[in-house]
Amino acid sequence: MELRDYLLALRRYWPTWVGVTVAALVVAVGVVLISPPSYQATARVFVASLGEGTSGSQFVNQRVASYPDVARSSAVLGPVIEDLDLAESVAALRSRVSASNPADTSQIDIAVTAADAGRAAEVANAVAEQFGTVVEQLERPGTGEPPVELTVTDPATAPSAPVSPDPGLLLPLGLLVGLALGAAAAIVRSRRDTRLYTGADVRSAWGGTDEELTVHAPAADRRRNPLAGRPVTLLARQLEPLAEDRTLRIVVLSPSAGDEAAARRLADEVSAELSGWDVPVEVAATVPEAPATGDRAGVQLAVGTAGAALRRWRAIGREHDGVVLTVESGRVDRAELQEIRSVLGAAGIQPLAVVVTPRRKAARTTAAATAPRPAPAPSQPGARPAAPVPAGRR
Repeated sequence: MELRDYLLALRRYWPTWVGVTVAALVVAVGVVLISPPSYQATARVFVASLGEGTSGSQFVNQRVASYPDVARSSAVLGPVIEDLDLAESVAALRSRVSASNPADTSQIDIAVTAADAGRAAEVANAVAEQFGTVVEQLERPGTGEPPVELTVTDPATAPSAPVSPDPGLLLPLGLLVGLALGAAAAIVRSRRDTRLYTGADVRSAWGGTDEELTVHAPAADRRRNPLAGRPVTLLARQLEPLAEDRTLRIVVLSPSAGDEAAARRLADEVSAELSGWDVPVEVAATVPEAPATGDRAGVQLAVGTAGAALRRWRAIGREHDGVVLTVESGRVDRAELQEIRSVLGAAGIQPLAVVVTPRRKAARTTAAATAPRPAPAPSQPGARPAAPVPAGRR
């Protein structure tokens, strides 16, 4: 698939894209509302050298990087659990304690998370005090004085806002995940969808070379020249020269069985176009068993059904001048078009054209199918009077 194919899939299945995105946002909002708040308090410990000269500073710089591991050791956390009477194990408390040494400093930051803000600050200060005691004991050389001194320079205070859940992080993350999943779902739907939307879809489903089938589809850019891209106008232009000196008998049908409404709409629209060009035209609701004969030039359009028997199609091929297929965008399946091609091929009929029309809304389709049709003229049984067309359509 090319980039334009992906963009077309996103535009065609935008409800799927938007729906998945909204669902991801709803999940993110639910996580924010349901997740219990978690608070984090931080205490800062300063490591000072008691040695003289640069040797003491070098000693501190070398050893201070290993102190964060000491802050999370059992030697520190065990006494804290006993002093504060915490109902948890050392491993559980360790999962809530973190320690770090900021770059190029002699400080240790000890952070503790808890469901209660005050409890988080209390535990952080207790860990910081016990951490200083343990480090001084570890660094004490025998019975001498320890070379370092640890002081809690910035005790932890109860935080005013929780650190999680973070709406500023979860909501944008949910939006991005929803957009990605929605786009993927739309693309997957487009790859699995076998319905026909464009002229290229029709040619691909029909098979063969481009010269074997005439397809009238909406132009890519209809804003520059709207009439030039109207499939109905293109079909009327194709039929007009064929009916200059004889009666042209055409059967219009949809590849979908039982969808005569689409064929009837196309016949009516083509009739309006040809009537505006002063071309005599008749529209019959069904294919007559014996089409009217006569030497009068014009076009006779009959609405056919895809479910007709093969013997009937062979008779239609002998009695009519051609067949026009109408494909409403998104309503006809590839298998339906291929099936009608097989039927017409077996009857020896090559369609004059395939017309791709925009998909009608359900309400409009129902209204068009149930609307009363004008009575045929008495002199021409089964024929319909041409609909009025504004001037300037030529």
